[in-house]
Amino acid sequence: MKLNWDPEIDTPATIAVIGGGPIGVEAALYARFLGYSVMLFDAKKVGHRQLAWGDRQMDAAWGEVTSSLGLAALAAQGSAENLPQPDARVSFKEYVNKYLLRVARTDLLYDAVQINSEVLSISRTGCSADAAVSEERRAEQEFRLLIHSAQRGEYSQLADIVLDCSGLAPRSGLASGGGLAVGERTHLTETHVGKVDVLGKHRGAFAGKHTLLFGNDELACGNAIDLARLATEAVETRVTWVLAKQIGAAEKSLNFPSGVPDELVKSAEVLCEPNLSPSGKPSIVVVPAWGIERLQHADETWAVRLQTGEEETLEMRCDAVINCHRQIRDWSFGSDLRLAGHDQLSTSMGTQTAEPHYYVLGKKAVGDRTVCTIQAGLDQIRGVFTKIGGREDLDLYETIRLHNA
Repeated sequence: MKLNWDPEIDTPATIAVIGGGPIGVEAALYARFLGYSVMLFDAKKVGHRQLAWGDRQMDAAWGEVTSSLGLAALAAQGSAENLPQPDARVSFKEYVNKYLLRVARTDLLYDAVQINSEVLSISRTGCSADAAVSEERRAEQEFRLLIHSAQRGEYSQLADIVLDCSGLAPRSGLASGGGLAVGERTHLTETHVGKVDVLGKHRGAFAGKHTLLFGNDELACGNAIDLARLATEAVETRVTWVLAKQIGAAEKSLNFPSGVPDELVKSAEVLCEPNLSPSGKPSIVVVPAWGIERLQHADETWAVRLQTGEEETLEMRCDAVINCHRQIRDWSFGSDLRLAGHDQLSTSMGTQTAEPHYYVLGKKAVGDRTVCTIQAGLDQIRGVFTKIGGREDLDLYETIRLHNA
């Protein structure tokens, strides 16, 4: 694809990285090694999505979830002692604590990482999304980011390049057809969303209680597996797992993206059958439904109305709700950019959007139907910086690897 603007930007340009997961941290590190000024923003904390999987073993070996650049940064910092061997399998928690957080705390990134800092909007100085200016002229304008920080409040920040590593966001709309359930917006902050650290940080919210779990994807399955284990350890722990019905699909069907490990698939499929807790009661009951019609929360108890058929509903009560509804690309904070409606990213640039100098990496680049491994994310990072740096042969990972050989 021929561009009408020049993707090459020399140092010391400013790069804003959105998202403090593995790809965000690695992208920020790559930029700093090249001499760019970097700011990394995360609405919560570095690696919070990975920590939610707790002690579950990662699907790839240590050498496949780390980079030569990250390991070199740790070695330079004196933090590379007692690291796992390249072929070792580690848990998500161990990966975050031994690698991701350590890399984020190196001298290269420490001052650049802004946690508890949500990106509210991104615009282009001097021109809106539909401004009648050439792409070349548009590419010359800086990005303006509005940030809400837990420490600083709201403030704005200018950047020359945006690397969007924010991942996917749960789509609101628990009702039939993806519409909003009655009470959903009111109680949005009281529901748990996505993968939850059921066996660790949030154990107290689920042990000995009744949880409604909504969703068919791998995040829902991960929660179901952890809740089933919790039921063997804490009496009275129960789960109602609501699997959203789909026209043309069998009831109790799971909805995995390609590349999900067989181990997770098999474990989740087993849970679709009745499971007894030590008390002799079913620990997980699977209920197919078109959606949730109503949510009410009072006195620490949820009253939920499920739409199980075209005209049939089921009333139930529970202590907690986990929403694992299908995740999508969220362009909301870039509504003033040429992003909305551009789900099909340019294949020639790999992660280039219709907005000059705005790149999408990681899970957000591939969408919800494909697993994005960390190695695939590193390839995306390398590809983006060959364009930004104007060098097709630029590969810091290989350079560092050969240097340390």
